[in-house]
Amino acid sequence: MSFQKQVTQSLIWRGLYFFTILVMQIFLSRYLEAGNSGWVFYLTNNFSFLLILVGLTMENGVNYYGSNNSINHNALAWFSIAWTFMIAAIVFVGLWFYFGRYKDTSTFTRNEYLFYGLTYITGIQLTNFFTILFYANKNFFLPNFLMVILNIIIIIIIPKQIGIEATNSALIVKLYFGYILLNGIVLAVAFLMKKKSWQQVSFPKLAEGKLLLNYAFIALAANIIFFLVYRVDYWFVKKYCSPSDLGNYIQVSKLGQMLLIFPTIISSVVFPNIAGGMQREQMKANILRIGRVITVIFIGLLIVVSLTGQWVFPQVFGYTFQKMYWPFLLLIPGIWALSNLFILSAYFGGSNKVKVNVQGAALALIFILIGDWMFIPIYGMEAAAMVSSVGYFVNFLYSFYFLKKEHPVQFSQYWRITKDDIRWAKSFLQ
Repeated sequence: MSFQKQVTQSLIWRGLYFFTILVMQIFLSRYLEAGNSGWVFYLTNNFSFLLILVGLTMENGVNYYGSNNSINHNALAWFSIAWTFMIAAIVFVGLWFYFGRYKDTSTFTRNEYLFYGLTYITGIQLTNFFTILFYANKNFFLPNFLMVILNIIIIIIIPKQIGIEATNSALIVKLYFGYILLNGIVLAVAFLMKKKSWQQVSFPKLAEGKLLLNYAFIALAANIIFFLVYRVDYWFVKKYCSPSDLGNYIQVSKLGQMLLIFPTIISSVVFPNIAGGMQREQMKANILRIGRVITVIFIGLLIVVSLTGQWVFPQVFGYTFQKMYWPFLLLIPGIWALSNLFILSAYFGGSNKVKVNVQGAALALIFILIGDWMFIPIYGMEAAAMVSSVGYFVNFLYSFYFLKKEHPVQFSQYWRITKDDIRWAKSFLQ
């Protein structure tokens, strides 16, 4: 399958998946309102960070060696399941010890947190592993089709009206975390059935296991830094702002993440093609062309949000989300930078140059930490958005500098849209 056809298939099915994710988040936000939804998404943020630390971002090794077919995909599938079970056991023991010894909670509350943590971490780990394995097989349809179906089911379950009793809200939160686990299980079963992996249970050889671990450890530092670059502002906003502000800000951040759908989809195609040996010069041309298309999209988006955002956000997410307008406007330039950074990061990751990604993210993290510490206590969540936006630009420009060292490119090329670019973009719709 050609690069262009892979992008088209991924755009259609991953785009549909992300659309249903957006609808689900809208319903959750309207139902739980800013304060409660902020708590739920803040909790998942903490669990995500825990997963990075405990799971060692092993999915990065599976992605690299699965994409270049260095390790048998069947062995990688069974390894992924075994690794997930091991991570689940570690998380269970750790959370039980933490909430039982150091955190002053009732047995009921402790059991709730154990449920939230185990379902989220296990579900996300399985989802990460098996979407990667599907994509390594150039299959973008099946995993996203299955996740879309599950998303639609949870959307139907979530009540659409606001102000329902707290007991029902607690049930919806539990269903949400249970859905995350179900998502991972369904993808794992689907892959095993698709590849008929149950006929032969196998695992990577010792030497292959060492390769996976080595790659994962190298990527671990990168992923910790990346996570902090994108999410450290949550902790500052929670400390210095109100619960309502936290809910509004996290919703802005999640909406910004939705704008990364297109580059995320593209990067999921770029990585396996680069790792599989696609010509660097050809990929460079694709990277710049994609960047110019992204620029046009974001200019249009900035105009639309500037004119309509103040009344659209409360109408869509609910009346408790009236503070999203300015943080979102301030974040849009940074999301443009992130969109192009994702493509560059996939390029350097597929070229086994993770060091470039780590160094750029580390530089951005230092800037964001200093900026958040200085400005959020004074100017609130608007400062968080502004600092993050500039930090994302710092990260992008660092990676672009290294692209420029490999190829004769200019930053201005991101802004010179051509007729060929328009025809190229239209070709995906044919």
